[in-house]
Amino acid sequence: MDKSLSRVIKILKELEIKPIIYGSFGVSAYLGNFKTLEDIDILIKNEFMNDRWEEFKRFLALAGFNLIDEKEHEFKFEGNKIGFASEQILIRDKIIDDYSELVQYKDADAFTLTPEDFLKAYRFSEKDGYRINSRGKKDKDIIEKLGIYVQNKKSFNLTNGS
Repeated sequence: MDKSLSRVIKILKELEIKPIIYGSFGVSAYLGNFKTLEDIDILIKNEFMNDRWEEFKRFLALAGFNLIDEKEHEFKFEGNKIGFASEQILIRDKIIDDYSELVQYKDADAFTLTPEDFLKAYRFSEKDGYRINSRGKKDKDIIEKLGIYVQNKKSFNLTNGS
């Protein structure tokens, strides 16, 4: 999946989109291979999810993406499910205050959230009816693992004088 993500990032750069790697794939930057990853969630500029959606869809089709669920903005690419959403959800849902809080995703030309912000995002999603019904236990597991990671990170920083 990492190779597919690298190619997706390269394709998005052609539209001058610097993606935000979200969901479990983004969390894996901190927790490693903590679970089998089923899809890649990518946040992009709001304009591509709204005003420029048709253009974005055509561009992805030419790049080899197959639309599988237009309502959910999901595509298949190289056998992987790729879902797109607006980066605005981060501010709307009060996960971050502004985009300066994003961090570099691994060595890719992309962003992601800090572990603390992922924890906020997953806790926020616990309130969503769809997620409660379809992902309840899986999300709780991720929240637990992120909580431990964040706590260990704080403990490490305290003991090392940071």
